[in-house]
Order: sequence, then C-alpha cells, then structure tokens
Amino acid sequence: MQYLSAQAPHAPGAAQAAQRRPQRAACSTPAAAEARSRPAASSRGQWTRPQAAQQQEAGNGSGAAPANGSGDFFAEGREATERQRLFNTIAPVYDQLNDQLSLGLHRVWKRMAVKWSGARTGGAALDVCCGSGDLAFRLAEAVGPSGSVTGLDFSANMLEDAARRQEQRRATLGPAYDMSWVQGDALALPFEDASFDAATMGYGLRNVADIPQAMRELHRVLRPGCSVAILDFNNASDNAVVDTAQAFFLKSFVVPTARSMGVAEEYEYLRPSIQRFPTGPQQETLARQAGFSAAVHYPLAFGLMGCLVCTKAR
Repeated sequence: MQYLSAQAPHAPGAAQAAQRRPQRAACSTPAAAEARSRPAASSRGQWTRPQAAQQQEAGNGSGAAPANGSGDFFAEGREATERQRLFNTIAPVYDQLNDQLSLGLHRVWKRMAVKWSGARTGGAALDVCCGSGDLAFRLAEAVGPSGSVTGLDFSANMLEDAARRQEQRRATLGPAYDMSWVQGDALALPFEDASFDAATMGYGLRNVADIPQAMRELHRVLRPGCSVAILDFNNASDNAVVDTAQAFFLKSFVVPTARSMGVAEEYEYLRPSIQRFPTGPQQETLARQAGFSAAVHYPLAFGLMGCLVCTKAR
C-alpha cells in the first residue's frame, strides 16, 4: 500500500478527488445544536502564546536547549522539523504506547470523537495528523464501503505504518474500505474547499506550529454545516487538582514507560506542550475566530483529556 506526498496547498488531482466524493446536503449534528445554545466564551477564552514559552523559544539569548529534555520541539522556526523527527522516531512503538499509557481508554475517546464529527454512511471523511490510522479506521467504519476516508500526516513513518495496518485489515476483514494516505501539512491542507463531510484530529492540534492557521484550514475543507472533532490532552491550568494529577501521571508513568521503550526524550516534551496548549474555552474562541459558527470543548477522563467539536455554518 502506497501513500501520496502532497506539499502544495492544492495538490494536483485534489479537485478530481473531491468530485469523486459523494455530494451531500449540509450536515447537522447534536453537538452543533448544543454549541449554538451556549454563550460565547468570556475573556478567559482569549489565547496568546504563554510568555514562558516565548522566552524558552528564544532561548533567553543563550541558544541552549530547554532543561526538560524537549530539545528544539518549541524552537521558533524549527517546530515542524523537530516534531516530524519526533513522530518518525516513535512510529514503531506508538500504538503499543497508546494502549499502555491510556490503559486502552484511547479507543473509547476516539470513538466519541468520530461520533461527534458527524461521520455518516456514504460521507467523505478526513483525519488530520492521522498517525498510524487509528481514528481513520474508525471513520471508515462510520462512513462504510460507500464512503471514503483520507488520512493526512507529515510523518512518512507513521503513514507507512497506517498503510501496513490497512493491508492487514484487508487480509483479515475482506474488501478494504475506500481509504487513502497523504503526506502533507496541516497548515496547508492539499484539498479543495468544502471537500469533506466530517473531520477528526487526534493529538495533532497541540503539535502544529500555528494553531489558528490549522483551524482555518479545517474550516476551509469542511462542507457547510459539517463538523470536526479535535481530541487531545486538556490544558487544565485553571483546575489545580487536575493539573497536578496530570503532571504526576506524565512524570511518574508516561515518561518511565516511554523510557523503557527507548523514546523517553520524545515523551518528555508532553508536559511543556500541554502547558502551551490553549485551554478548552480558549480553543472555543480560536475556533470561532477561524470561522466556525459553533464550538464546544468537552472534558474527558476527569479533565485529563478534551475534545473540541467545531461546526461550520450552513
């Protein structure tokens, strides 16, 4: 199974691919209805890059790597390259680590994200930052053989793993669903406007270099009335109990487990990346600024995780 490499915002063949997808009426989901009934975020929903992050990215004039072992993952101008290297490195153990670190609960959260995305039979679905394809395969189950799923990631190693997993499913489950894997940039999606009926993004928004731009791109490629569900760690800085528990979990369980598999450095970056990530209310505000008519952030796992559901106006 091969995957495509797409570097331009509108890759050759994107228009034709969009035309092959089934045309549907504007989407509607229960989450969108709930979002429309919620008041707009207050001033605490405003987000700017944390001052501490800006200072660390600038190296405080010293050019030294952060002491927490996160290397250049947050260095301005090098974020994409370093994070691409990170995910290429952890690809061989990524799925096994997800199972161990979440005690298998990541499967439940991903099913919730697919449900909130509004993916339906016959639809065209997109999974951005698809990694090894976990969410994409769940989207395929939702849209069925008559639908289509596109998984996009910038890590070649992750996409190779996703394609391999698809081949294994073809061998054990019969005819494969209509799935394609594209190497590309979440900040410049290689698809035509209004190409998809549903979208997901799992543990990817926190890792992009420009969160508002990634949200604008998701809004652009969705059809009117359709939704994206964005699953990720929750920045619980406004809840001292949850924030402390999350820090303890990452330090005492996640990093030691990753160390046993030889990828400790790659997982030490999690805590600082979460601290730089917008909170739930801030994500809702950013989504509306990106053009979404409705946005709701749902805390999961006692606030350790969260899922942002954004809906495009009809």
